[in-house]
Amino acid sequence: MDDDEMPEETAVRECREETGLDVEIIGDECENLFAKNPNEGKILKRPYGFLLENIPACKERNEPNHQHMDFIYLARPIDENQEIVLEEFEGSEIRWFTRSDIEKLDEKTEIFSNVKEYIMLKLHG
Repeated sequence: MDDDEMPEETAVRECREETGLDVEIIGDECENLFAKNPNEGKILKRPYGFLLENIPACKERNEPNHQHMDFIYLARPIDENQEIVLEEFEGSEIRWFTRSDIEKLDEKTEIFSNVKEYIMLKLHG
């Protein structure tokens, strides 16, 4: 997240940067408790999921062990005719997966086990 962003704004920006898609975040709207006093705050959209992940050190990126807090949002393209344009560095490996593809991913080398379990849980739920 950039200093001046809300989590859902970050998701929209990151999606645009990595895929070229302009999206809108979808999800549960909450009652706006700040309607009478918007200067006091803002109600955010509820993430679909929220994870705290332990990330191992990566010599290639010169990163030590650290943690990520992942806000998982559902989104849809604003214009259904947009072309996906993958950002070469971060988005070069983005692709679509079927349920069968996900089931076959190796948890030691291709996907974190908790991410795979979360996806499978949500696919079946």
